Amino acid sequence: MTPDHLKLVTLPSQLPALKLALKNAGAKANRKPSLVTATYYDSPDLKLRRQSLTLCVQEQGTRRIQGLRRFGSLGGGGTAGGEWWDPIAADRPDPTAGISGSRLRAIIDDGELCPLFKTQLRRTFHKVSTDPSFEITAALDEGQLCAASGNAAESVCELELELKRGDPAALYDVALRLLDTAPFQMETQSLPERGYRLMGVEFAAVTSKPLAFDASMTVEAVLQSVARECLGHLLRNEAAAISGDGEAVHQMRVASRRLRSMLSAVKSLLPVEQYRWLQEELRWLAGSLAPVRNWDVFATDLLAPVRSALPADANLEQLAAAAKQRRQAVYDTAREAIGSRRYVELMLKLSRWFASRAWRDQPASERSAPLFAPIGYVAPPLIERRWRQARKRSKRFAELSQEERHNVRIALKKFRYMTEFLGSLFNTREVNALMKRLKPLQEDLGHVNDVCTAQRLINEIDRRADNDATALSQQAGLVIGWHLRELTHTEARLRRDVRRFRNAKPFWRPASPVIAPAIVIDAASPSPSTQAIERRDVFVRGEGGQRQRMDAGREFGGEGLIDEPLARDAALAGEGG
Repeated sequence: MTPDHLKLVTLPSQLPALKLALKNAGAKANRKPSLVTATYYDSPDLKLRRQSLTLCVQEQGTRRIQGLRRFGSLGGGGTAGGEWWDPIAADRPDPTAGISGSRLRAIIDDGELCPLFKTQLRRTFHKVSTDPSFEITAALDEGQLCAASGNAAESVCELELELKRGDPAALYDVALRLLDTAPFQMETQSLPERGYRLMGVEFAAVTSKPLAFDASMTVEAVLQSVARECLGHLLRNEAAAISGDGEAVHQMRVASRRLRSMLSAVKSLLPVEQYRWLQEELRWLAGSLAPVRNWDVFATDLLAPVRSALPADANLEQLAAAAKQRRQAVYDTAREAIGSRRYVELMLKLSRWFASRAWRDQPASERSAPLFAPIGYVAPPLIERRWRQARKRSKRFAELSQEERHNVRIALKKFRYMTEFLGSLFNTREVNALMKRLKPLQEDLGHVNDVCTAQRLINEIDRRADNDATALSQQAGLVIGWHLRELTHTEARLRRDVRRFRNAKPFWRPASPVIAPAIVIDAASPSPSTQAIERRDVFVRGEGGQRQRMDAGREFGGEGLIDEPLARDAALAGEGG
């Protein structure tokens, strides 16, 4: 998925509904349907796949072309985006082909290539023209993906929408109209990826990708980039999550939490109703996925070590069986949520919101102005706010209750997310030094939280148990008692790591006076694009160390800061912790 491409998939039984939805959306076929066959090749040890490449020979009528593509490329015919195409004469790969052949020869030896799987598709192109302000094409593929040998096969029913001209919001508006008539899912896997899965090659859960920003980028550009990565992270794990990969379910939850954290950080800059809807929907999604992770942790990190360490006569089989049953139940709930219309609609609306920068749908004001400020100015106060929250909650850590320590863990997680988002703007060595102190602290607090969560999970088992309730309670008490004893041994380390974190050097605090930008927008301006920086409030240290405020530009009639919390934190970033 990219801002100008969107792939939708559905079941073959829903194909009539999808065609009707296209018709209702004003789509008209602009070419005759064509039959396209593509055979995919690799070496027996999958050398191409290991380098994230796919090789196919595509046949359409008497025409044959050879394509070498990187996973994730959307098609086209040029070399942009990691695609190399050549016309060829034979019906097998040609290592001598001009553009793709040279790259192929550098990876594959003569005679290594063999066919793995093929697609046979009936492709119909449509033009969607319900509004003259945009142009969207729709390619409908219906057919089959099958192994080159053997009987493994699955149906293909895909619709790829491409925005040729106009506002990106139009792409998602069309998809949302289609959803009113035909159920479908958004698809991030290419057909080659699905082919390798068909051959039994598993794709592991995908973690988030590091982000890098330039200090001159605007806050809204960074917000778009973060959202695109979080949504991509979430969607790339969808197929594995549905197939039963617990880590993929967890990564989907992580992606939604990271996105919520970023939105929370810029809450004051966003329209109130938009922010409320975003948080409610993302909270629903995370809540639907969380129980799977909780039960996985209980079974693998809490129950399994106790079963291994205790004597054989300590029978924990009933508890293990009950935990497995509960895990399957919550997994079914998570899979149902991922396959629901609400989930698809959320993904489409989220993608639309970020692609079209819908936060601009508010009056130009001091509230929204920092969206157009350079991220280099705004990043320090954003990180500072998370830092201060974490330090405040961890104060007198030894005296904190379990619930209060849980709040410390959440604050640290938000601080880490903000650092991961914006850390590229600062000294890498200093960022890594602080993160090195943060990691063991988060791991220990996470384990404490897992033990506390386990007590709640066991209560769920007890409520569902009949005759075995007493035995389950005894086995559960054994597991919880084991880990509570272990926690007493880690308490000293935990307190030490809290102290080390609290005393860490804040990498975002400059040695020079801090400048907090204040951006004033002409209220009569028709759009935020006409904003201008009118003045800056400068906070510096006085000779005695006290904070002084220099209202540069006050003579121009400035009435105050755009975002008081951001400006306050920018000033405090120059103070000690």
